[in-house]
Amino acid sequence: MVAGTHSSVGKTTASLCIAAALKKRGFAVQPFKVGPDFIDPTHYSFCNPTVIPAVNLDVFMMGEEGVEQSFKRWLSDSDFGIVEGVMGLYDGYKLTTFASSAHVARILSIPVILVMDVKGMANSALAVFKGFKTFEDVNIAGVIFRGVSEAYFQRIRRLFENEGVRVFGYIPDNDALKIPSRHLGLKLGMEVEKDWKAFAETGESYLDIDRILEASAQVEVEEYYSSKAGTQTADAPTIGIPFDSCFAFYYADNLDVLKKIGKLEFFSPLKGELPQCDAYYIGGGYPELYPELSPYAKKFAKICQDEIPVYAECGGMMFLAREIRKDESGSNSHSESKSKIKMAGVLDLDIIFTQKLQALGYVKGEIIRSNPIFRSSFRGHEFHYSYAEADDDVVFAFKTDGKGIKGGYDGAMVYKTVAGYSHIHFFSTKISMECKRG
Repeated sequence: MVAGTHSSVGKTTASLCIAAALKKRGFAVQPFKVGPDFIDPTHYSFCNPTVIPAVNLDVFMMGEEGVEQSFKRWLSDSDFGIVEGVMGLYDGYKLTTFASSAHVARILSIPVILVMDVKGMANSALAVFKGFKTFEDVNIAGVIFRGVSEAYFQRIRRLFENEGVRVFGYIPDNDALKIPSRHLGLKLGMEVEKDWKAFAETGESYLDIDRILEASAQVEVEEYYSSKAGTQTADAPTIGIPFDSCFAFYYADNLDVLKKIGKLEFFSPLKGELPQCDAYYIGGGYPELYPELSPYAKKFAKICQDEIPVYAECGGMMFLAREIRKDESGSNSHSESKSKIKMAGVLDLDIIFTQKLQALGYVKGEIIRSNPIFRSSFRGHEFHYSYAEADDDVVFAFKTDGKGIKGGYDGAMVYKTVAGYSHIHFFSTKISMECKRG
């Protein structure tokens, strides 16, 4: 695992450099990401050609057993797995270490490499490391530095190694490694032109890859081979999944669960693609950045009106709303989006974008009304800069301890469509896409 002392310390860059260096050496690498983040996983496509290249491992949503099962299942076809941490090593649910990177490392019995930004520090950096080393029972194998020159790296390396700490190298400042950001975090992997070979070269030149491999743990995965979803029969229902730079927020395990129900058919709304399927799952994303989707959204509305089952999350829910507009009460930082975009009009609600973060955190949800998608309580998370204005007669399928669409109520229902702000992990619930046939 590559973890950090805090957010934005360089975990993603360090992980990408290690993964790219291993790929350059001819190894098959399976990336993982601790926590609910959808964006960082998209940047590992160079080492894994699947739709969602990195697999999320989240204790809150998946449980300890689910995390271990997912890790071993997805690792079974690879030579190495690399787990990118989240926030600081010990930052977890509600100011505890539950669901933290440290928690995941203990579940998987894997060593941790700590990424530290030591700019402006010397012995203090060593004190910080020792604090992380002893805070909980976590196998911290060594350290990677950020924010240092070559000359300073040599000095601080000696300082750490004199104390018996393994130093695996450092990541220099390099424009070729920088990934631009927007309001929800980094831009998506498919939106950024980056040369994975530059990451590989940085990994080989500035990190001790051989020593990192020596510190890695061996994981037994044989018993998990049979748990992967098998091939579908010719008459299996098809589940349509929009996937492009507009809709890209999916968990690999969610897609794996759906493969047990039917055949997945991916398509791009931005290219005007709309295959006829027996059900649809619309993930989150950035519909507010694509006003050209407006006529396409109206076309998609006919699918919902025909009572074909549709489940939509966050950005997908916005896509099915009447319109997306900016909060005009003040300036808005999301300058890429227009002030008003007409959407599908399936749901009797409007989406208003603001400068202020409206919701961020885990949610627990209960089913309060029979619906065509979910059969039991669930866990997930919310992360959005918008809020919804729903008509009084909107019917909801869920009640959550988060914000939801309206006062914690989420999962707006109409026809056979269910849509809400909650990003639900399918490991936490019982799902039954009532696919329409014929």
